[in-house]
Amino acid sequence: MSIDTDELAKRLPRTPDYARENLALVRLARAQMGSRADLLNAIANEALALCNAGSAGISLVEETPDGRCFRWLSVAGQCAGLQGRTTAWNECPCGITLDAGLPRLFVAPQQQFACLRALEIDIPEGIVVPIPSDSGHLGAVWVMAHCAERRFDQEDLRLLSNLAAVAGAAVTMVNVRDAGAESDRRHNEFIAMLAHELRNPMASIDGALAVAKRMPSSDARIDKVLTIAERQCGYLRTLLDELLDAARLKHGKLVLKPRDGWLNEIVDDALALVSHDLAARGHTLIRTGMDAPLAVHADPVRLSQILGNLLSNAAKYTPAGGVIELAVEPLAGDDAGIVAIDVKDNGIGIDPLIQPRIFDLFAQSSGDARRSEGGLGIGLAVAKRLVELHGGSIGVHSEGAGKGSRFALRLPILRARQDEAPAEPAVAQAPPRPARLLLVDDNTDALNVLTVLLELDGHAVTISDSGRGALALIAKTRPEVAIIDVGMPDMDGFQVARAIRANPELDAVTLVALTGYGAPADKARALAAGFDHHLTKPLSLDLLRGILAEAADAR
Repeated sequence: MSIDTDELAKRLPRTPDYARENLALVRLARAQMGSRADLLNAIANEALALCNAGSAGISLVEETPDGRCFRWLSVAGQCAGLQGRTTAWNECPCGITLDAGLPRLFVAPQQQFACLRALEIDIPEGIVVPIPSDSGHLGAVWVMAHCAERRFDQEDLRLLSNLAAVAGAAVTMVNVRDAGAESDRRHNEFIAMLAHELRNPMASIDGALAVAKRMPSSDARIDKVLTIAERQCGYLRTLLDELLDAARLKHGKLVLKPRDGWLNEIVDDALALVSHDLAARGHTLIRTGMDAPLAVHADPVRLSQILGNLLSNAAKYTPAGGVIELAVEPLAGDDAGIVAIDVKDNGIGIDPLIQPRIFDLFAQSSGDARRSEGGLGIGLAVAKRLVELHGGSIGVHSEGAGKGSRFALRLPILRARQDEAPAEPAVAQAPPRPARLLLVDDNTDALNVLTVLLELDGHAVTISDSGRGALALIAKTRPEVAIIDVGMPDMDGFQVARAIRANPELDAVTLVALTGYGAPADKARALAAGFDHHLTKPLSLDLLRGILAEAADAR
């Protein structure tokens, strides 16, 4: 029977234990840092303890095709058998309570509710309190007694009402947090999948361009058009890399591979990336401070990426015929070991209101000029993090619209011994001798293009468009190197590799994984499956030729 909680006022209340209550609230505050399930369990356990109840729990509202119901999400005490069950709205004490919009005292509730009779546990009475939220009641928090001597009072109602208020705020906050985390996870999965899916057609386009440039042609214009297509394919590859870097940045997975080298060479690599943009817009580039070689310890690829991004932005956001300055200066005194690199332009400038967030991920200026130049708003955020990983800093200054911009890098990367030359890079190897190769890829376009490229290098190539077909072929052809796409249906590349490694007669075959996924975890998984090497799409022919040369030397 449901009765008004005024009945509780007629009972002698026990003395409040505020110290115990405060400790419970502190524990609940900490529980909010965990999962939603852990939070609900914590609330149920605190209700059980504070009210000295036989059972306690949280029941939240759920919408189903058959109407609203309650799910007993967290149950503590003797009624644990209710955990996870659902009860229709009009068959649950919580439904009556939420309809009333006020706490309710239930005396002998098993006479009214079949869901409680099924427990075969005596329930003389219980209190149910709605859990409030801005959008309505989320559900209810409740306690039950299992012996006639335990009768609830006003103090139990006060404690349970406080817990319900805490539960409403905490569950709402955790729901928002978890929804954001889930959205973020799906967003990053989408980025990784998008990059992977775009790499597959890019591999075919990239390879087809390489084949076309190696074919004889009497028309010089063909080579010019193919060069343009290659350049645009390179831009697309850069955008894909930026998307993946954005995901790594959000998860703290950007890493460096520092080594000794020359800053002059790194700068030259960066300038090579933007040379076409500079020439196409008629910009004048002024370089200062690199008359003498500067020995550094840094990640050359990532440092070139940083400088390339700054120079590319300067070229894009400076009207035709502009001036771009690249100044390098090794600092002295207290700043010894630090190199200052400034990239300055006389372009459209940056609004002072935008400058504080110019390095935020996906930040874009609101100006039409900047929007018209495109870009993902990723490059500067990644550049800032890469600078920080080098132990340095990056800043920006602009007087405003039309007054140019200046990006200032400070990097502690100078080697103490400037007269000690870094190890010389390995001399480029001659093309490897022809070998028997097996190519496996369910993308027939990519398969055919790579086949032609490798045949132009003189290799004997056998192809298969499925994992099972590859296993049948490899036993017959005994290739020296098998290049296997990982993401195939039916039987993927990992399964193919494991099957090959299970056959001792094929131990001499060098296995190369080819995939659109390039994270360290992807490489580790490939090596664990039995691959000797891991390459990402679009395939670098230079890297593949190095692997083929290594395999030839090992035979």
